[in-house]
Amino acid sequence: MNQRSPTDHNLQLRIKSSLLGVVGSFVLFAAYLAIPPIGIFSGILAPFPAAYNRLIHGRIPALIVMFGTATAVTALFGILAGCLYLGMCGMIGLLMPELLLRGVSGSRAIFWTTAANVLIFSAGFIAYGTISGVNLQQLISAEISDSLKQAVIMYEKGGVTGEDLEVIKSSMNTAADMLQRLYPAIATSMLTVIAAFNLVLLKRTTAKTAVKVSIGDFSSFRNPELLVWVLIAAGFLLLLPASSATTTALNILLLITMLYFFQGMAVITALITKHSIPVFVRILLYTVLIIQPYLLALIAGIGLFDLWVDFRTPKTQENL
Repeated sequence: MNQRSPTDHNLQLRIKSSLLGVVGSFVLFAAYLAIPPIGIFSGILAPFPAAYNRLIHGRIPALIVMFGTATAVTALFGILAGCLYLGMCGMIGLLMPELLLRGVSGSRAIFWTTAANVLIFSAGFIAYGTISGVNLQQLISAEISDSLKQAVIMYEKGGVTGEDLEVIKSSMNTAADMLQRLYPAIATSMLTVIAAFNLVLLKRTTAKTAVKVSIGDFSSFRNPELLVWVLIAAGFLLLLPASSATTTALNILLLITMLYFFQGMAVITALITKHSIPVFVRILLYTVLIIQPYLLALIAGIGLFDLWVDFRTPKTQENL
């Protein structure tokens, strides 16, 4: 009777996991490219198969997933789509698990992964602009304007006319102007959110495995106290007459707001855990908090004021 050695069994398991990872990551990223905007949710999960393989099976399976998927995406959607996959998923799928395995905390792993992603995208844009001779600022502005024009056309086809249509066009023009100024911070925020979602998945899927990583508890997350001074400095920059200064300030404010939103969510998570709120109510509450833009600002405010109020520390009553 033939008996397979543990080494052969492990090798087959790694190969199978790598192939499944390629298929899964490709399907997720292909959906992101083919069916926007719904596909954006699958795009967020596209780096996960490579990251999971790196933690469980090692570097080689993770590299197979990453470059196998990039090859498939390139073959079906073109070289730019393949480069987008590597830029968007490469650092999250490869660098973040490496950092976690070296004892880096979850929040720091997200920071360094996002920083590496931003550097790669920036270098890629600069290289593409230099080689092609295309003004990337104008190209991005044109893409944003075209996308919003398509949205207006969809409203027109949907039967919107008259004053309502003019209001929509005015709103789209305002949105286009803001997007053209804030796209660096928006892109950085999206990369941060993608890294954060994949970190949560890694924490849950590896909790019962032999892999132990010090991701940490999200409910204890705090921003550095000095961050508030960056917020104040950005506020003063908004008072300057130069357009470049106000654009820089707006991008900084958007990024800092996102960081304080995370801290606010950590406060809410800690309070929910403390009071043992049922899972269904938690899901409903989180859904409402995320889809309501005004509540997003409120949560960011909670995160900011947590610096002084310290909502998560139990208050002790003094005996008089």
